[in-house]
Amino acid sequence: MQCFLMLIYVLVGFVTEIGGSSLKPVLTGPSKAYLRSQVQFHCEVPGWASPLTFELRKDSGDLVRAEHNIKVTFRLQVTEGSEGEYHCRVTGGQTSNSIQFHVVTPVSGTSLSSDPDPPILYEGQKLALRCLVRKGTHLSFTWDHDQREVSASSDLYRLSGDALTVDAASERHAGTYSCIAQNMMEVNPRFSSSRNLRVTVKKYISTLKLSFAVSSTGSSLMANISCRLARGSPPVTFSLLENGLETDVKRVDSLEFWSVRPVSVGLNMGLAQCKAQAETRQLLSDPVPLHVVPVGGAVRVMVKYLYDVDAVASAARLTCFPDRGTFPTFSWSLNRSSLPPEGDAHVEMQNGQILFLTDISSGYYRCRARDSFNDSSIWVESEDIFIQKTDLSATPMEVIALVFCGFLLTVIVVASCFLFWSTKRRNNSCKQCINHEIRSDAMPRMNFPADVSFNPQTVEMKTFIMNFAD
Repeated sequence: MQCFLMLIYVLVGFVTEIGGSSLKPVLTGPSKAYLRSQVQFHCEVPGWASPLTFELRKDSGDLVRAEHNIKVTFRLQVTEGSEGEYHCRVTGGQTSNSIQFHVVTPVSGTSLSSDPDPPILYEGQKLALRCLVRKGTHLSFTWDHDQREVSASSDLYRLSGDALTVDAASERHAGTYSCIAQNMMEVNPRFSSSRNLRVTVKKYISTLKLSFAVSSTGSSLMANISCRLARGSPPVTFSLLENGLETDVKRVDSLEFWSVRPVSVGLNMGLAQCKAQAETRQLLSDPVPLHVVPVGGAVRVMVKYLYDVDAVASAARLTCFPDRGTFPTFSWSLNRSSLPPEGDAHVEMQNGQILFLTDISSGYYRCRARDSFNDSSIWVESEDIFIQKTDLSATPMEVIALVFCGFLLTVIVVASCFLFWSTKRRNNSCKQCINHEIRSDAMPRMNFPADVSFNPQTVEMKTFIMNFAD
């Protein structure tokens, strides 16, 4: 009897547990999978050891499949319609947790697009690159610039999704770009790389300068005219203007243009200018006279000493200046012996115009100049200049005292002159006042009637004052 009651109790408990709230299934499975792959969802009631009927449902409750076992595995072939929210349920029981499942399309066909297209722009303009894919979902993107990864947004780049943006391009933004698109999968991620895209950032042309040199070709003299840009991006169209008229036009793949013109010594051929034209900018150089003046006149030498920390002249710079001459060449001598262009203690610069003494050798230096384009022209020489080492810190006390006394004497003389001038001016003013007073007293006296009394003492006093003022 007791065994029968116990069996009844077990069966009643079993039925109660099946219909009760304790049969809470648990669903496990992937959240993402590639299209046309196979996935598995597992459903079970933890701690339950008897077969149950499990139903796999999707979204609002559509039945996908049902299996009967202690725990079940649902195998699904992933299609485009497989994406959604999945859960499982025990027949007549509760519903499990949900899994949001995403269908991932493998990435392929990655390419780069640019704005502007083609990617050729000038400094300061905006550049926008996009990483495009033919197929692919759930993607992340990485960028390379000159084979270095652009890891994050910075002052140089802005990264957002599949786009890389440069707000104001500069020369450092030029180069080769590529991108990689990747499916965001923990297992077996797929990659697709674009081809390299070459970005060109052009520099605006600036600072156009014209210069010319002359060379002799026997009986004639030729001017080699150079038009040079300090910066810019080729190609550039150069024009040479002589007295405002274009005489030579060339389009070159460089920043310099040359033109040759015959010239004559002493003949002024007018003004020459250069014009440079790029896509967005045009420049005109300063005018330069095409006038070859022969070297002549007097030659002067300017000397500048360079002192060390001990106030001792350690070097000297001598500069040679002829009165005239467009293309001079120079030569230096020490004590009437010629100096080579370079030596142990000196060096010549700027075509020999400057002689720099790195170790001063005391003596008489002289400069001479002549036309650089005519080896038979006459040298024009300066006077001898005596150069020696000096020590500013070795000034004698006697010299300092003499300079101070001279300054003090100058102050005394100037002060004396000022006092003398002030006194004389005051005396002149006093004399004029006294003369005016005497005239005022004398004039009425001449018209006095005969019976008016006369005071000799007053006349004597005024005469004394007038003599003192004189």
